[in-house]
Amino acid sequence: MAMNRRSLLALIRITTAILLCVVCADSLFALQAKLPATVTMKSNHSFVGRVWPVNGYSTQQQEAGKLCYLIEDGLRQVYVSKFQIAELPVPTNFSEIKFPIWQEAIDKIPQPGNLNNSSGFNEFGHRVISVTNHKNVTKNFVQGITTITPNYIQLSTIKSDGPKTSYRMSVGSGAVPVDVVRNLLRNQIAKSDSPIEYEAIFGYFLESQQFGEAMKELDLIERRFPQRKELVKRNRQRVRQSQAGQVVREIKLRIRNGQTRLARELSGKQFDKDGVAQQILLELQDLIVGLDKADAKVIEVREKVVALVKRYRENPPNPISADQETMLGQFLAELETELTPGNVARLDSYLVQASDAKQKDQEKVALAISGWFEGSNNATPNFALAQSMYQIRNLVRDYLRSTDAVTRGEILETLKQFDASDPETISNILAQMKPPGHEEAVAGYTGEKPIEFTVTVPGTRARPEEYNFRVLVHLPLEYSPYRRYPLLLTLPNVGMPVENQLNLFNTGYIENDVVRGRIGHASRNGVIVASVEWAKPGQTTCQYSAREHTTILQAMRGCFRRFQIDTDKVFLHGIGVGGNLVYDVGLAHPEHFAALIPVGGKIEKYAKVHAFNQNIPLSIYALFGQGDRLTQLANQVTWTRLLTSARYANLILVEYVGRLGNEVFTDDMKPMFEWMQFQRRRLPDRTGFEFKVKSLRPWDNYYWFLELKGFPRANTMWPQLWQDGKLKALSIDGELKPESEVNHFVVKPSKAGSSMTLWLSDDYVDFEKEVKITGRGRKFSEAVRPSVRVMLEDARKRGDRLHPYWARLDCVAGKWQVVE
Repeated sequence: MAMNRRSLLALIRITTAILLCVVCADSLFALQAKLPATVTMKSNHSFVGRVWPVNGYSTQQQEAGKLCYLIEDGLRQVYVSKFQIAELPVPTNFSEIKFPIWQEAIDKIPQPGNLNNSSGFNEFGHRVISVTNHKNVTKNFVQGITTITPNYIQLSTIKSDGPKTSYRMSVGSGAVPVDVVRNLLRNQIAKSDSPIEYEAIFGYFLESQQFGEAMKELDLIERRFPQRKELVKRNRQRVRQSQAGQVVREIKLRIRNGQTRLARELSGKQFDKDGVAQQILLELQDLIVGLDKADAKVIEVREKVVALVKRYRENPPNPISADQETMLGQFLAELETELTPGNVARLDSYLVQASDAKQKDQEKVALAISGWFEGSNNATPNFALAQSMYQIRNLVRDYLRSTDAVTRGEILETLKQFDASDPETISNILAQMKPPGHEEAVAGYTGEKPIEFTVTVPGTRARPEEYNFRVLVHLPLEYSPYRRYPLLLTLPNVGMPVENQLNLFNTGYIENDVVRGRIGHASRNGVIVASVEWAKPGQTTCQYSAREHTTILQAMRGCFRRFQIDTDKVFLHGIGVGGNLVYDVGLAHPEHFAALIPVGGKIEKYAKVHAFNQNIPLSIYALFGQGDRLTQLANQVTWTRLLTSARYANLILVEYVGRLGNEVFTDDMKPMFEWMQFQRRRLPDRTGFEFKVKSLRPWDNYYWFLELKGFPRANTMWPQLWQDGKLKALSIDGELKPESEVNHFVVKPSKAGSSMTLWLSDDYVDFEKEVKITGRGRKFSEAVRPSVRVMLEDARKRGDRLHPYWARLDCVAGKWQVVE
């Protein structure tokens, strides 16, 4: 039957709508702009707030687009790339208690400027801020609190006879003393004989997780409104439930970060268990039982091994030599003082065989010793090999500590005497051993004073004077050299002492029944913080120099040699001019870092070139204020290109509402450390890896497995002679193809530079197969054997004992050759 015209048009409209939904599924969310939602990234980290799509970042309002999302929660505006989102934003509950506070304020769009300092808040919620505007004029302004929410507090300039400029901004709710907040909220109560407004204040403290303050409000309500006694009782239970849940989450975090003693203290002292849901109490009980079992296992394993060694000593199959006795004594001494729940798994292979009556005591001792030195998966029942592992570990430690080339050569010759001194065994020992400089670095450390060491940067032919720069370090609570920790390497702004920068991440020293050390966001999250003195005396700008790069990278390697660092979780953080350097160093050497965290930093000069290096697996978490126009104008084009393309580094922009330049954003410590947990350095692997980079400096010459020697003058732009766009950057490209038969590397440039080095690691090379190289020099296709010397020398210089290079090939005069 033929359709009439109206039916046909209706069918076309329906069909068109279906096609649009299929082709542009994410546009459905665009139709619901600024709705509360959860945005989950590919890293599994999530952001929650009001969400709408934008075309990129600009200081002006964007039209709706599809390439990125803006997530706003009143305190921050977070820009994320569509290409880094795991799924479409999911609508979520985003209820928010808001208390408007009357102030005679100037409520306009904030003006740009730099915040110099601010006073404390008085009882009326007022403070004085000193601001330098874009004309370099400094003035003081009075700000007053105009809105209070559990997530943020909004401030606006108070009308007065003084300057009329508007500085409206949001700060974290914890930035204002609780007594000031409480007084303002209570002073806003319109009907003192009604409990509703008092209960709203209780709701504010409950939602902001200030449980002690919430209980105070309930006490007040119970006194003023006895008829609400039953409701107060139920609300007290709500507080206890919420507090218990928070404590359980905190205990889990502390356990995950190796702070088991503190976890036990928290379980017994932090909340009233009366009326708490059985499920929460059972979860808490399970956590404590887990800690008890872990501690019991340590005691059990230690006792078993001690008894085993005693039995073996009393009845050995052959007389025990002096060297063997020394080894056994050292092994038992280490178990006595250093066996913990975090490393007891090294003895799992021994435990599996411990009750086997058919296995000899000597073989069980070998399993225990070799597992301790090399890891349980590499344990062996061969006693001679186990003994050699002990001797090899000592030689490897001596090699890494040695500053004398002759001594290192002698150690290499000694290592050749051991059958077990193969690259695989030494790689396992490197990964399991304590840092070579651990004992000297942490001796006497309590957290009261930072650990300090010096980085020495030699001079150049033109400027022969060498420079010494301090590095200050704080370790997390209950630090253990057998646990790998993330490292936050932080660069202060010019003029800011390294001590002040270091103290941003933790509180002052505390000593009581629960804690002895420093608490705070870094310690809580199990992160080592190192503050680097990178600027010369009197330096006011970033020089983009080899000296600055050397200082920062040597500070990082100095930490590797002294502390047990997870080298896949190194974060480079910097404030102001230090943030400029974060972009410069991090984008020039992305293979070192899990992520960059510039605070108010500018993308200038070389960083503008490196920002568009392709296929770079690096995350950037950039913090800045909405009123920091200089940073925005310097970066907005680069930021937008990064946000709207999948080819470059993964950028997340965190813009604080109304905030100014020169701020350090302590409000962001908690979300920043939460985000850091989901970041990890990506290294080449056997599934394939590719990068395409541009370079203009001789020291920006190595990327993952490729290093160029003799950087060509024709492509060199020295920092002191910098001119935008006046020189063509050199392309350095590398690719590891995922081929099954060979390890195939494609490397470029084909001719530039005097030579090239290809670094090989077991992480991405199968040494059972040939290595094939194309793109530079004569075609190479040969078997390559790992080298102990290459491995140890690389571990000594770079300090990365988790991912040492196993072999090295140099291309000289067009010919590739293995370097032993």
